[in-house]
Amino acid sequence: MQFDEKALRHLEVTYRAPEVVAQRRILLETVAARTGERALDIGCGPGFVTEELARAVGAGGDVQAMDNSESSVEMTRQRCAGFGNVQVRAADATKLPYPDNHFDFAVSTQVYEFLADVQAALSELHRVLRPGGRAAIIDTDWHTILWHSGDPGRMARVLKAWDEHLAHAELPRTLGPLLRGTGFSVMECKVISYLDTKFRPEGYSYNMTKTIRGFVRDRHGISRQEADAWAEEMQELAQAGAYFFNLNRYLFLAEKH
Repeated sequence: MQFDEKALRHLEVTYRAPEVVAQRRILLETVAARTGERALDIGCGPGFVTEELARAVGAGGDVQAMDNSESSVEMTRQRCAGFGNVQVRAADATKLPYPDNHFDFAVSTQVYEFLADVQAALSELHRVLRPGGRAAIIDTDWHTILWHSGDPGRMARVLKAWDEHLAHAELPRTLGPLLRGTGFSVMECKVISYLDTKFRPEGYSYNMTKTIRGFVRDRHGISRQEADAWAEEMQELAQAGAYFFNLNRYLFLAEKH
């Protein structure tokens, strides 16, 4: 997916969904940032996590944030303009522009699932953390999705086309072994489950329906009309009291040997 300014503005709305706000709270509680620490936000996106990290480590700490999208970098800079302890730059997660053994902890939310070379990115993560440094990583297993539809065949086609938006639709299933093979100890793994039975405008699945509809049009033989009909069915199911959506994300807490 291309995260240009328009896509990022929509992503910003999605990231304000109650489910995503709760996810950020869990992430921050898990990584347990302390005053004065050096933090790295890999794939900062709209900058919500970066902002929270800046508050957590305080004026005596340091937050470095990076993203390969210039629009994300600019949005994060704007969001964190009031913090003197934040620096944001454009960079690649497989080639982090930071020194060895530098950070006390790093966080990453839905980044590695987009990368063709996850191992290279994890090796870079390992390199820039100090010994004993910790990493909190969230990625989605898109094949855990349960999304009710009166046309399961169409739903399956839409989700198959949606798989093309990332490199690894099931990354959490193999992330633990990848981390251990890179020199991390996996301290904890927990599930973050998104459940929606209302299809609320402020909810995650409501906003993701818009994103998915736009992405799958003209992919895998899905016409624009079929993509629109799929999205419209979600509203119809909600009006009938029959809407159901569930998706699992997984949070790994790892420590550098």
